[in-house]
Amino acid sequence: MLTEGDKMPVVALDDDAGKRVKTTDLLSGSLLLYFYPKDDTPGCTNEASQFRDLLARFKRKKVRVIGVSRDSVESHQKFKKKYSLPFELLSDVDSKLCDAFGVIVDKQNYGKTYRGIQRSTFLIDSKGKIVKVWPKVTADGHADEVLAYLTSPKT
Repeated sequence: MLTEGDKMPVVALDDDAGKRVKTTDLLSGSLLLYFYPKDDTPGCTNEASQFRDLLARFKRKKVRVIGVSRDSVESHQKFKKKYSLPFELLSDVDSKLCDAFGVIVDKQNYGKTYRGIQRSTFLIDSKGKIVKVWPKVTADGHADEVLAYLTSPKT
């Protein structure tokens, strides 16, 4: 997994409108890139809804919030519409961005091992440098945790 001080990888993928974007195109200021396992599942809906509800506060801090999963553009469109999500979702169906960030890990469900996204969040500055990483995120309360970091004095 990438760590603080690393540069954001340059990867091209589709946004939720089906437009091809490069990660460098997202750097108009600070960027909060959060990786989540699957659209419209309880934990992922909880996390996305928290970012939605607090988005105005992130914008006041000049932080752009973008979610990333391996779901399709169509899945993202339905997810955004169903929960009124006002921020972009990136469709990483080929796992290029997830692999580049190192968020794909072995997981277990009902005794079976599979490879999936470890819920993780990265704060990236306008030059593409990762300034803060939240690995192994618990969805509940995560957006508040990130805001607390953004509003605290940095030492």
